[in-house]
Amino acid sequence: MVNVANAADPGIAAANNGPRPLQMGAKGAYIVRLLMVGDSACGKTSLVLRFDQNVFSTKFVATIGVDYRDKMVKIEGAPMRLQLWDTAGQERFRSLTSNFFGRADGFVLCYDISNRPSFDHVIGWMRDIKTRAPPDCDIVLCGNKADLDNDRVVQAEEGKMLAEEYGVQFFETSALTGHNVEAMFTSLATTIKHNRIDAFDGGGKFD
Repeated sequence: MVNVANAADPGIAAANNGPRPLQMGAKGAYIVRLLMVGDSACGKTSLVLRFDQNVFSTKFVATIGVDYRDKMVKIEGAPMRLQLWDTAGQERFRSLTSNFFGRADGFVLCYDISNRPSFDHVIGWMRDIKTRAPPDCDIVLCGNKADLDNDRVVQAEEGKMLAEEYGVQFFETSALTGHNVEAMFTSLATTIKHNRIDAFDGGGKFD
């Protein structure tokens, strides 16, 4: 887990003493808010669609503001409703999407392995997360479009090293083929379960 300190919100700063317990929804499932962030055209929407519906669309439509989907999963027996907030990557929507950071439980920070600027901009997105997100949120750095290996300009080792520098998980994925998509979301949800459920119930035993 990355401890993103220096939060701007006083309520967030108060959480520095320890992780927040996850909220339990009306249907008996833990609510987990995951934000997809990163530059436009990195495939954030495609990753959500692949995970949620196991489909891929070749049509590119830029997200306007924030889109939302949810998916019920069981993580190590714990029922969790993953709220997938798909945010716009364009600069003109940056202030709008960053307003959602304060209630996040986790982030998927995406870049395109065939687009060097999208990788270079990770540092800026990480800065936004550190200043606006709760200190107990968990993060995955995601190098998407791994199917475009012939057009690769960001090596996997670069992504891995950057993730290690920030203390976050790293995956390379392909929304087109489905490679590592479910594994990435499941890994992030599992980390959140360990930090935000098991830490409070002494081991997280579920049927």
